[in-house]
Amino acid sequence: MKGRNKYASPFSKATGENTPTQTGAKIVDGEVYVNNGFWDTYRTTWPAYSFFSPKKAGELVDGFVQHYKDGGWTSRWSSPGYADLMTGTSSDVAFADAYVKGVKFDAEAAYDAALKNATVAPPSSGVGRKGLETSVFTGYADTATHEGLSWSLEGYVNDYGIARMGQELYRKTKKARYKEESEYFMNRAQKYVKLFDDKAGFFQGKKPNGDWRLPSDQYDPRVWGYDYTETNGWGYAFTAPQDSRGLANLYGGRAGLGKKLDTYFSTPETAGPEFTGSYGGVIHEMTEARDVRMGQYGHSNQVAHHATYMYNAASQPYKTQEKVREVLGRLYVGSEIGQGIHGDEDNGEQSAWFLFSSLGFYPLVMGSGEYAIGSPLFKKVTVRMDNGRKLVVKAPENSDKNIYVQGVKVNGKKWTSTALPHDVLARGGTLEFDMGPKPSAWGTGKDAAPVSVQKDDKVPTPKADALKGDGALFDDTSATSATVESVELPVSSATKGVQYTLTSAAADKAPKGWTLQGSTDGKEWKDVDRRSGQSFAWDKQTRVFSVAKPGSYTKYRLVLTGSATLAEVELLS
Repeated sequence: MKGRNKYASPFSKATGENTPTQTGAKIVDGEVYVNNGFWDTYRTTWPAYSFFSPKKAGELVDGFVQHYKDGGWTSRWSSPGYADLMTGTSSDVAFADAYVKGVKFDAEAAYDAALKNATVAPPSSGVGRKGLETSVFTGYADTATHEGLSWSLEGYVNDYGIARMGQELYRKTKKARYKEESEYFMNRAQKYVKLFDDKAGFFQGKKPNGDWRLPSDQYDPRVWGYDYTETNGWGYAFTAPQDSRGLANLYGGRAGLGKKLDTYFSTPETAGPEFTGSYGGVIHEMTEARDVRMGQYGHSNQVAHHATYMYNAASQPYKTQEKVREVLGRLYVGSEIGQGIHGDEDNGEQSAWFLFSSLGFYPLVMGSGEYAIGSPLFKKVTVRMDNGRKLVVKAPENSDKNIYVQGVKVNGKKWTSTALPHDVLARGGTLEFDMGPKPSAWGTGKDAAPVSVQKDDKVPTPKADALKGDGALFDDTSATSATVESVELPVSSATKGVQYTLTSAAADKAPKGWTLQGSTDGKEWKDVDRRSGQSFAWDKQTRVFSVAKPGSYTKYRLVLTGSATLAEVELLS
């Protein structure tokens, strides 16, 4: 008889005392994987698993989702249990990216784990998203949360991943909740605009009262810490790869994004003691970033790794090609101990960046199912895939001088976009680069930029809560609650609500049915959405619902089927 996999759980409560020969941990059926920091690995390591070994990638995802099945949460940093380290629940976007690329695993469980990370205020600091008790309503984690801005910007990246995974799950299952939730999370993925200080020209944190952490004229992007995890304001100036066009619009358009990147790569990192900020002293990440000698670009740490490819979004792909080849040529050399990897390797992150970039493409927009084209390092590379197929990357004229892409062909056909779909590469075939010594116009066409949430030249305006009132249900926190049968929803003017959220206080006291009504005079009410048979899986969970019959009304109310307890209500318009 075949044996079953078992493990001593670092996630569930111990069932006994540890002895020299016997664990006191709970013994759980299943296969688990541990020891991974997702902030370190989501950008390149996990996409590398999905690209080079999708079968193993699926096994790994299931092994980490086992954390959720066992202890209720997927670790954001597993060592081997829940460790309170780094920012972001980045397994959300890592696993979503794998799913949209066709990797096979328990997708619905992985999605539910990500949903919990994104919608439930965590009971302890070692799991979930910090600051979520309020940030789910305000749209950002404020300075009351340590490194709240970093938590926020990483959160928007993860929200995009959840949205894309929800879209795919809806396409395959037709379950309405996935459609509703994917629309909600795609909207949340654009809320990075709430933290952009246009006078300072950078993202910076907001205090609980909504003021900037520093007055705009006192802000210095070279100062490390405070709002930023292991970097400074420059380090997070481009952390919206999911919406590169919207980000460009904040900087004045594609040309403005290009100028911002130029300044980023030309402003020296000095690692000077005057810039240590909240760290109180020079940390190794500062000196490593300085020694890269590429301005503020610190390839030595993960938060910078996508920045070279952002020139594609500025319609200047030749600068991506220049910067990528400089990194490949200078920062991965040497055979002595301490050489070859500039900075921390961090669970394969640095090596995976090299692998992708040397092939000529990179997973810029995690969760999109696309790669951004750069500049290949070799004249020919053959990738042998799990499915037995081969991808051959050719660049016959490649050299230290011929670093610029003049043209691209995929299986013999011209390719004009700077984005490559994963499914095209995964089928195998030939990817051919025509290389030359000077920049070309390749990849600068109207539709050549990476996929982006924003499609036009306007600054994103994500939907926001229209309710402004007093009391526990409108105070932007899940820490308070009220038991009600009917709730008047205070809107200040005629409002067209398209979605609404309800947040549970305790799951067993949450409503099971209700009707959302709208009125123009307060006398005649129309049912705009009706729900029954509902449940909340967790305490302090925010659930979203799309309005079935949206219209413009000056008054709204929520009529519950019996008495129930809620922590918050929002009407998104």
